[in-house]
Amino acid sequence: MSGHVLHLGPPDRLGVQVTTHPGATVFSVLRDALGAAPQGLPARWRAALRSSIPGGAVEVVRPVLFQRDCWMPDSLALVPELTAYGLPEVGARLRAVDPDRVAAEADGHFGGAPPAGWRAVVDAPRGFLDTYASVVDAVVDALGPRWRQAQPLLSRETERVGVAAVTGALDVLLGTLPPPVRYEPGRIRLAHACGVQRLADRPLVLVPLVSGHSAGMYGVDRDDAVWFAYPVPGLGTLAAGSPRGTAGAGRGPLDLVMGPVRAHILRRLPHRPSLGQLGDELSLGPSTLTYHCDQLAAAGLLHRQRRGRQVVLLATERGAALVDVLEE
Repeated sequence: MSGHVLHLGPPDRLGVQVTTHPGATVFSVLRDALGAAPQGLPARWRAALRSSIPGGAVEVVRPVLFQRDCWMPDSLALVPELTAYGLPEVGARLRAVDPDRVAAEADGHFGGAPPAGWRAVVDAPRGFLDTYASVVDAVVDALGPRWRQAQPLLSRETERVGVAAVTGALDVLLGTLPPPVRYEPGRIRLAHACGVQRLADRPLVLVPLVSGHSAGMYGVDRDDAVWFAYPVPGLGTLAAGSPRGTAGAGRGPLDLVMGPVRAHILRRLPHRPSLGQLGDELSLGPSTLTYHCDQLAAAGLLHRQRRGRQVVLLATERGAALVDVLEE
């Protein structure tokens, strides 16, 4: 991944917070529903969202979301603040945004020559915001049942981050963040270049998304925080329509931080299992199991060793120490 590096400093000095912010989720699913950026939404979610959006409003909003420039004012990305609030408030908060400020931000960013898709924002910002808010309201209504269904997953994610913080496992948890960011010891590599190089004294805010499996957003240039949004673990259970069966599963610290599949793998490493044995135990196919093992290897928690025709998994010193701390 090319782009830019944000230096964090030692993990034990990080101030990490979690917020169940609905605006980031609405923006993510909206981008997928309008075809601006794939977020991995299940097909039936996408179809329901698309059918709920007013057709005329789409033609006003779509060009802004389709710009190749990755920049977006926080207000239009629906994250002007990072405090949690109710999903139905997203549209009202958008309508409360100062239209002249949004127009000035866009005009300044593009050096006084905004692309054609942004002309509505610059020339008629109040009308654009009202139209955009009508689209957001439609998405909120369609998303409401899924958002409510995901509350156990969001609560579990808050607990997971808290456990990682108090057990000294934040660097491991950050290593599970998916693209468009990648954690490396002491820093995060971003997909796109930005003008900020250090976290400094700002908190790192994690924003779990009730969106698709490939959703992801971040903001690094605000004064009050750096934030990363990512799919809340367990989204696959929502797609299957049965989140309750897994939201309460694996309540131990290791399960919370790593998830039940990766926790099981880590617990088995002292016995040097083969990939085939683990696949049978977890009822996982080779590609899915390999993905989980790749993530654990990238975090420095296991390594592979070939023995004849089998690939055996072994714990690293760091992986064994993590299990000892979290299981205790």
